[in-house]
Amino acid sequence: MRRRLAPALLALAFLAACSAEEPSDAPQIPASALLLWTGDLETGDLSQFMDTPWNRVGGPPPEVVEEPVRGGRYAVELAIVRTTGPDDGICCGSRNELEPKFREIESGEDLWFTFSTYLLEGFPVNYSEFQTITQFKQNFDGSPPLELGVQEGAFQIDGGYGHPDGPRTFSIPVGEAATGRWNDWLLHVRFSPDPAVGFVEVWRDGQLMLPKYSPPGGTMYVNPDDGSARSSVKTGYYRDRTIDSVGRIVFDEWRIGTTREVVERAYQPATGQATG
Repeated sequence: MRRRLAPALLALAFLAACSAEEPSDAPQIPASALLLWTGDLETGDLSQFMDTPWNRVGGPPPEVVEEPVRGGRYAVELAIVRTTGPDDGICCGSRNELEPKFREIESGEDLWFTFSTYLLEGFPVNYSEFQTITQFKQNFDGSPPLELGVQEGAFQIDGGYGHPDGPRTFSIPVGEAATGRWNDWLLHVRFSPDPAVGFVEVWRDGQLMLPKYSPPGGTMYVNPDDGSARSSVKTGYYRDRTIDSVGRIVFDEWRIGTTREVVERAYQPATGQATG
């Protein structure tokens, strides 16, 4: 007569069998890995982003598009089509930016960011004036401690201009800013106002463009009014208001997470293929 296994033993046996069937080379995602936010536009609208109309001066509303796209069916196009000035209610530049539905970032956090950009034909890549396409902005006015931009024909990682104690500037090229092609970005940032703690790393199209770098003013600022140190993410297009050329950029496949594996596992920049 065959003995019947108790329910608890049956459950253990089932789990063991499932574990045995898992390939030994399957990617291992750490238990602490969290995908914190996704902005892949696959909702077909801008519901993954906050409604911030004040981030648009000099361009039409952001447009969800079906071409070009990096993965899935949709992406978002942001454009600036004219110069702007004080009469537009802005002091420092023209902008067409989006803010993720994501909380503020605290000092000490270690986060990974992936996104893809496409500079449409005619984008003014060769200007010497600033053109920012993603920034990690402090919780008070002024230039951010860390941003990705386009200047003099190259993508640049820069910042430090608005440090509360005076400029701590840096500017590092991270690849040619060519139009008509996708660029897949991976940024790793340890957020801290202490330059001995904060750092940034940058990959483009799977290639390491900036090894671990500690900006002289840190990767975030301390608010001189209340002593807090918090940042937020802004993505889109922000530029010197004197630039008079039409500029259009498309973003797709945004992700924020706590590990490289969790932001890359559904989308592999090296191959450009959406897998999830």
